[in-house]
Amino acid sequence: MGPLKRLKAANGRLALLALLAVKGIKPVSRIDGYEGPEKTTGRLLKELGLEAEFKHAGCRADVVFGTPEGMNKYRAAAGLTGREKIRRLGLAFGYPDCCANFFADLVSGKTDGEPERKPPLEHFLCPGCKVSPGLLKKYSEMERRL
Repeated sequence: MGPLKRLKAANGRLALLALLAVKGIKPVSRIDGYEGPEKTTGRLLKELGLEAEFKHAGCRADVVFGTPEGMNKYRAAAGLTGREKIRRLGLAFGYPDCCANFFADLVSGKTDGEPERKPPLEHFLCPGCKVSPGLLKKYSEMERRL
């Protein structure tokens, strides 16, 4: 059984996000409160060519993982502050520029409104977004493949 199938057996959501990274659709993902086996999960992600960081808070961990390029963007963004940090994190997580800018403006108080929240991966769309619907379609296609 390959690493993707083993990830799916342990955590279907993590496997889907890993597949999206491998296919170049979503460079970085995060799962809060991950309760899976860290060493095994980290090894399986590495077998897929992905990097992972586990951040501990009590007995639970958050896992951030993605392509090496995506993780480099994530790490660079994490060192920033304010609106630019939020925007760059959005880009690292694979949001289109329009959505990353809208959400950064929203969080920093520069704009009013609410992003539209879409399942299955809590994707936030800026009003009238033309790019995100295509991404959501790709997410669904990958979920069916898994």
